[in-house]
Amino acid sequence: MSVLQRKELEDSPLADLHAIASELGIEGYRALRREDLVTAILGGGESADESAESTEGETAERERPRRGRGRGRGRGRGRGSRDEIEDKPEAEEPEGEVNDEPEAESEPAEDEQHETLAGVLDVLPNGSGFLRVTDGADVYVSPAQIRRCELRPGDEIAGPVRPARRNERYPSLVRVESVNGGPAEAPVDRAEFGNLTPVHPHERLAAPASLASAPFGKGSRVAIAGPSGAGATRLLREIVTTLTAQPSSPELVVVLAGVRPEEVTDWHRETDAPVFGGSFDCSPDEQAQAAQLAVERAKRVVERGGDAVVVIDTLEALSPGVARRIFGAGRRVEEGGSLTVIAAVGESADQLRVASTRVVLTPGASEPTVDAERSGAQRADLLA
Repeated sequence: MSVLQRKELEDSPLADLHAIASELGIEGYRALRREDLVTAILGGGESADESAESTEGETAERERPRRGRGRGRGRGRGRGSRDEIEDKPEAEEPEGEVNDEPEAESEPAEDEQHETLAGVLDVLPNGSGFLRVTDGADVYVSPAQIRRCELRPGDEIAGPVRPARRNERYPSLVRVESVNGGPAEAPVDRAEFGNLTPVHPHERLAAPASLASAPFGKGSRVAIAGPSGAGATRLLREIVTTLTAQPSSPELVVVLAGVRPEEVTDWHRETDAPVFGGSFDCSPDEQAQAAQLAVERAKRVVERGGDAVVVIDTLEALSPGVARRIFGAGRRVEEGGSLTVIAAVGESADQLRVASTRVVLTPGASEPTVDAERSGAQRADLLA
């Protein structure tokens, strides 16, 4: 087991501490208070009796706010805590416990049938994770399974799932059977997105005719700017429709952050692409988590040499730090593969400055109208 830091343990849900204590063989860990449990884990296995004697007479453990977990499925809200989200306020943990002792990699009994589910992995800072299943309950994934298969956030994994047991809030993954469509074994040599070499986009992507003055290609960062009512959302849906109609389109995902509830319905009905996130009634944390998980999924595609497109409506709903990281992920890499980010940015000068393609909409028009003089692409000559 890797070296555990006290702060990481103190920030972990109680159920994850129980799982670690079980692996370490700590006796009576369920009877320990949180602070005593952390001390026992760091001490390598102090028993419940010993810890209780050492803390007899102390005041009751103060209540500690825990990281919130909302829903983060393709059609739901983001949930779980992730270390990419900065300045995240703490939220109360829902009643009940996360799976205390998931039977990672355990074989089902001969007479026990388990449903096989697939989804996108969301990894928490404490090493555990959740399989975000479209139109289904999130599935707990143990730290042991994540370490054994060297899984990363955004990996698409599948395997049999057992129902939640007594005192468990979530079903659990029995074992990992496939990762990104391949075997579950840890890869011998896996590229790291951050180590790949960014280059200028040079392969043009199909786009609506209205974007003739602002071409973009595989790996572009496309900022669609304009005031409310200028038609950015409608233009984004036209782009998605155009891309999905191509015979060999990149893997595409839509992220909704802070849109109107009616627009969420429109997105689901008018496109076949997976949709992450939701309307403005989602918390800022849920919106950020959904957006970051979608981008992590796209990064895994690029690491395998594929092309991915993330369409975001809108970056205005995300904090500046999160928006910067998400938009900055767009790139074509020299080793093969690309991540294209196409986002509505409102009137943000910051996003326009770092965009490789700028699309500025004219306000007040009945249809999305591109201001050709203010729009354009960096190194447009490569996209001719």
